[in-house]
Amino acid sequence: MVQELSPRKEKDVSLACSKSRTLKVYRSSGSRFEVVDMDKTFAIDLNLLSCSCRAWQIYGLPCKHACACIESKSLSVYRFCDDFFKMKRYRQSYKGVINPIPTFDMYEGYIDEGDIIYAPTVRSQPGRRKTQRIPSQVEHHVTKCKRCGRTGHNRRTCKEAIN
Repeated sequence: MVQELSPRKEKDVSLACSKSRTLKVYRSSGSRFEVVDMDKTFAIDLNLLSCSCRAWQIYGLPCKHACACIESKSLSVYRFCDDFFKMKRYRQSYKGVINPIPTFDMYEGYIDEGDIIYAPTVRSQPGRRKTQRIPSQVEHHVTKCKRCGRTGHNRRTCKEAIN
């Protein structure tokens, strides 16, 4: 089997194709389709290489909705992938010579005393340090009466009869 796409993108396309097998495809006209995915519907145009989920336009690879339409027409998914992900371009990017960058041993006299960056001096702020936790804005204190046990008021404002 000849690999059409770069290794990573080949894996992405095969994953999208496997996810597309559970989708329902309805042909609208020519190259237009409607795909039902669970409770949502998506519009696909194979000529424009577009899907209403916008993943195909963004990533350059057919999404699972587009894969369902392509497989329903018995076409090759690789025909609808962007040329940048094909093996021809992948090999061209590594065709040129990539020169290594050598490391140079630096001698002690090279580093000037002014080039060394030290940690900043930190002084503690004046005054007493905070020891209590600052409560968050969503945290609320619920008052509970010590006499009757109900919430919403305290012992001083309790209107219950004294037992």
